[in-house]
Amino acid sequence: MRVAVALLCFVSTAHAGQLVDLSLVVPTIRVELRYATANNFTHTRIYAADARCLVRPEVATRLDKVQRALAKERLGVLVYDCWRPLAAQQTRWAARPDPRYVADPKRGSRHGRGAAVDVTLVDDRGHELEMPTPWDDATPRAHRDSVAATPAAIANRARLEAAMEAAGFVGLSTEWWHFDARDWPRYAQLAGDSIVPASTKQLVVVVTPTWDAHEGELTRYERTSSGWTKVGEGWPVVTGKGLAWGVGVHPSSLAARLGGPTKHEGDRRSPAGVFALTELTGYAAQPPPGATLPYRVATPKLYCVDDPRAAEYNRFALAPGNGTPAWTSTEPMRRDDALYTRTVFVAHHPGAAPGAGSCIFLHVWSGPGRPTVGCTAMALPLLELLVGWLRQDDAPLLVQLPKSVFDTVPLF
Repeated sequence: MRVAVALLCFVSTAHAGQLVDLSLVVPTIRVELRYATANNFTHTRIYAADARCLVRPEVATRLDKVQRALAKERLGVLVYDCWRPLAAQQTRWAARPDPRYVADPKRGSRHGRGAAVDVTLVDDRGHELEMPTPWDDATPRAHRDSVAATPAAIANRARLEAAMEAAGFVGLSTEWWHFDARDWPRYAQLAGDSIVPASTKQLVVVVTPTWDAHEGELTRYERTSSGWTKVGEGWPVVTGKGLAWGVGVHPSSLAARLGGPTKHEGDRRSPAGVFALTELTGYAAQPPPGATLPYRVATPKLYCVDDPRAAEYNRFALAPGNGTPAWTSTEPMRRDDALYTRTVFVAHHPGAAPGAGSCIFLHVWSGPGRPTVGCTAMALPLLELLVGWLRQDDAPLLVQLPKSVFDTVPLF
């Protein structure tokens, strides 16, 4: 399940101590991260515009040796690419699924270990020397043994290769610019910064086939000492008439980077993104066995306010005992049917921006295949199982995305 699209790649402190900023360690090296621009074979920016060149400390030390040796010839290195998050590798694979030039993300890449770099030669003014092909060329002319180039280009390729090999790198046979640290297998893959906070130990993941689909699958995950583990089997759910980007704990830049509709009041779409699951409501006087999230009894006076002009917008409120309430539109939490027998409140846009969509729950469905008006619903026995599994101390989150985005965004 790996259909990738262009993505902002998150680079923060997640790999502190494992990766270093090459520009800080070797300030004389020129860096031009092409994947932070559209100047690459995907023709899209798949790194953040301010992405840094991160490598293993030992790789930086070796590149410093290369730079010092080339400086004696009034030459230097220009770096095109360094550590590559898994999400970016998935984007590249989707655009060019050819293992000769792009590593299959299922197996990982040497860039993903922080143990590989893409480089070329420059003169002392920073001008690139002639090489057999441009960087990122996917033709036999880019192969390291190709003779389909000018004598000057072949000589420059050989000069670069000799300098890199002398410092402990080995070149890739199909790309003259790609070099791996000789000991690359000893480094682990570093997938990238997850958009899931470290404090979260439970995920409820809902994936739909497309933005406009209203059926999907729910899967539970728990964080253990060895990573994320799937809990039990998944089950079917229904959403609104599709998904649309909401406001949650995910970066707001995702929507702009990945595309897709934006949620607003009355669109009947369920929110896409990552959201806290904060409290329960139900018709029973007591919460279900094992439930630890705060519980509200859904009396006939309990409402969720969806009037964007009301101060209580996107919040629970009790109808006043006397007089007219301050709101004009609400969602009654005690219904005449079983849909709200149990609900889990989804903290979509907790800042309650007017018109961004409100009163989102996990609740009981009216039947398989029947869309909601913006919530996510399932069979009652499965919702009961979910409610009993959620633990407040584990800061549970709902991850709800169409498949194309889920396969790209770094979660685990």
